Amino acid sequence: MNRTAQRLFTLAALSLPVAVAAPVKFEVATSSGNVNVVTVESETAVENFTGRTSKVRGTLTFDPQAKAGGGTVIIDGASIDTGIAARNGHMRGAQWLNFDQRPDVKFTATRVSSLGGDRYRVVGTLTMNGVTRPLTTEATVRYTPANDTTKAAGLKGNVLAVSTRFNIKLSDFGVKHRQIDAGRVSNDLALAVQFVASDQ
Repeated sequence: MNRTAQRLFTLAALSLPVAVAAPVKFEVATSSGNVNVVTVESETAVENFTGRTSKVRGTLTFDPQAKAGGGTVIIDGASIDTGIAARNGHMRGAQWLNFDQRPDVKFTATRVSSLGGDRYRVVGTLTMNGVTRPLTTEATVRYTPANDTTKAAGLKGNVLAVSTRFNIKLSDFGVKHRQIDAGRVSNDLALAVQFVASDQ
């Protein structure tokens, strides 16, 4: 092969499309409420409770090859049910979590790094009651290509199943109450979040 032919061959090779992995957009599956579960747990020596909701929404990006991603997930705090109507009302009120005025509990992931397998370290911010704080947690993210099982579950396209937990202090988010000072209600709150998202 002469030099001219070599140059033409090289130029042709460089112009070929190269398959490059890129983050894919996933939307939280809000129409399948039974697959999304958020629990809120509070424990003290005198009073424990667990609240639940399935109302989660958000948009994620994920690259299954690079094991990287990001995005924002929003929990509807006003829909959390603790099993007692009066307690639900107190929690939504301005003296507590103020969900009647600011219902969104929003986590935005700004940096995601693989810990091996399906485990990830997630760095981001949590916004609640109008206050935004940095937060670092771990998450399990399972990627499943579309198949008969995902279709039977009513999910379109490829699927992410995400599970994580946020441990927060109410005082960091502007919640101050005499019952916290008295030890009847814990200043520590655990949010366990499980949801699925699909790319179609």
